[in-house]
Amino acid sequence: MTQYKRIFLRPGKEKPVAQRHPWIFSGAIDRLDDGTDDGTIVSVRDNSGTHLGYGYFNGRSQIAVRMLSFDERTVDSALIRERLLSALERRKCSGVTAQTTAFRAVFSEGDFLPGLVADSYDGHLVIQILTLGIERMRNTIIDLLQEVFAPHSIYERSDHAGRSIEGLPERNGTISGATPEEIIIVENGLRFIVDVRHGQKTGFFIDQRDNRALIAGISRGRSVLNLFSYTGGFSVAALAGGAIEAVSVDVSEPAVRMAERNAELNALTGRSRGVTADAFEYLRGVDISSDLIIIDPPAFAKNRQSVAAACRGYKELNLQAIRKCRPGALVLTCSCSRFLGMDLFQKVVFGAAADAGRAVSILHTGHHPPDHPVSIYCPETAYLKSLLLSVD
Repeated sequence: MTQYKRIFLRPGKEKPVAQRHPWIFSGAIDRLDDGTDDGTIVSVRDNSGTHLGYGYFNGRSQIAVRMLSFDERTVDSALIRERLLSALERRKCSGVTAQTTAFRAVFSEGDFLPGLVADSYDGHLVIQILTLGIERMRNTIIDLLQEVFAPHSIYERSDHAGRSIEGLPERNGTISGATPEEIIIVENGLRFIVDVRHGQKTGFFIDQRDNRALIAGISRGRSVLNLFSYTGGFSVAALAGGAIEAVSVDVSEPAVRMAERNAELNALTGRSRGVTADAFEYLRGVDISSDLIIIDPPAFAKNRQSVAAACRGYKELNLQAIRKCRPGALVLTCSCSRFLGMDLFQKVVFGAAADAGRAVSILHTGHHPPDHPVSIYCPETAYLKSLLLSVD
């Protein structure tokens, strides 16, 4: 029987673990066995020695332990297989796999495998290993991904900046099979080109699928301005929904070119136009004639210390859009900053609307799609939020 090193919590710090929260912060730890190596599976105990569950330890990280099981269930390949099978079944039951050929197959804490992300693009898996504990199980996890998902290929995009906190170098490359240079996915009948090697995240903003469907349903007869457009997902959805035109603005010229290619792939080029520009400068410098504006910036708040600066950025974007848009315009504004909750985000947008002096109503609020589940025990992992606004 495996003898696990033990970690003992400070008195009173066992309650979150007993309530199945997967994170144990370094300040909650009272003591640990000598020779407890970073990345190893440990037995988590309360201060008196009662076993609470198993997780992996990393003394480098503020989150010192990430729990993988509670009570007496040990961490082995059978447990990981069960978690992967459950993740796949959740996607099938939710209808996601029938809706698109691109979905998040494994979502870290949301699928009770903290530190592991896997996206499926037309049968090709792109994985991210974000923590040392998962890195130590890498070979086992890859074998089980092959078994459960039977992918055409597996490509690794473990180039996330968070790996440095875990003491890990970035890694990017093919693990198995032959991953195409570009993969064409289908989402709600629309086709998109995905570059999994060099694209942002793992190649495509899968998490905005529901919002793209929302935009497709409200864009008929409207002129669309898509800020931070990346490869034009919102623009293509709007044009397919009957928009008069869609202007895609992104600071990356390759992304703007890809947006134009995606419009062409869906026979929508006549009403599509790309602009390479910084979205802040673009908003400040032009008169806006569009009556549907999409604001989907990258995460401005990378940590709690940057929340105040992030709020200023979100407010500036929304202030300019609300101030300049036509009466009757719609604005879809989004934030993917985990450290900025919906309540604070809504307050920031309220401040922008008040400063703009416009009458603004919230028509719709949005969150993660079902292939990005949030563990009810760890609501902190919810990150995506959106507001559809009507501006008079």
